[in-house]
Amino acid sequence: MMPERSKKFLQKEDKDPVHIGNLVHWEIKQKLLRKKDIADKLSIAPTTLNQYFKQPSLQTVILWRLSRAINFNFLMYLGQKLDVDYLTEKEQTLQEQLKIKEKEIYTLKTQLEVYKQIHKVNN
Repeated sequence: MMPERSKKFLQKEDKDPVHIGNLVHWEIKQKLLRKKDIADKLSIAPTTLNQYFKQPSLQTVILWRLSRAINFNFLMYLGQKLDVDYLTEKEQTLQEQLKIKEKEIYTLKTQLEVYKQIHKVNN
């Protein structure tokens, strides 16, 4: 007899993310937000929001909307919990700018040393 695979996604693994419903509930409490206000922003019943709190995982579209409704990026939060390196586009741009600035600083330091040597020779 073959093992049941249809509910494999429900089986807990060591590296699974936090319970998403708990995380959503925690963030709402941390921000001192009213559940009714959040439910209204999402155009859902408060009981539906309470059901989200019980879910170990939520659809991406729900997380997206919750992120916007309470001004907390759940997707990024979860992404940071992965053991996978990732740079956002903004981080990549900043790293490129940093490399350019480091080259400029190196050039300026080199020029300064040359000017100091010239100044020593002339004095």
